[in-house]
Amino acid sequence: MKVFIGYVSLSGNTEKMAVIIKNRMKAAGCKVYMERLDTVEVDTLKDFDLAYIGLYTWNKVALPYEANEFYEEIEQVDFKGVKVVFFGAGDLTHTEPCAAINILSDKMKEYGFHVFEKILKIHQESSTYDQIKKCEDFAVYALIWGNKRKKWRFLSWNRVLSIPKCQKSVYL
Repeated sequence: MKVFIGYVSLSGNTEKMAVIIKNRMKAAGCKVYMERLDTVEVDTLKDFDLAYIGLYTWNKVALPYEANEFYEEIEQVDFKGVKVVFFGAGDLTHTEPCAAINILSDKMKEYGFHVFEKILKIHQESSTYDQIKKCEDFAVYALIWGNKRKKWRFLSWNRVLSIPKCQKSVYL
């Protein structure tokens, strides 16, 4: 399965989340491609079975400036059926925590993307074992959701379950 991980990160927290997800996907046997969103053309998402998109939100209800061009390109191509999963870091005490994710997610749904209903939001200053475990578990559940073939879902789930617990990703 080909997996794309695109992210923008200001403090490094969202990038660390992306690395954790990348390591988990590789351990599950996926071919993983990871890049910053400001260097990616949106239409490349069509080449992947599943795309993880990570954004930070910095105390306001707006997209990070690095994601603006990506956001604008969504309107130019038909993305019906492309599967996308969202994650990010931000201030979870804010009135609209990780609002940038909601903004991009809503637009992608509008233009035909199939968006995973769960979103991983981590507090910007967290770096605990529990947060790392949340990232890893989220990556696995999204991978299973994103698989097209039921047989592959079963095989990938068994493969993920057989990954030793000592093979942890990098710490946040």
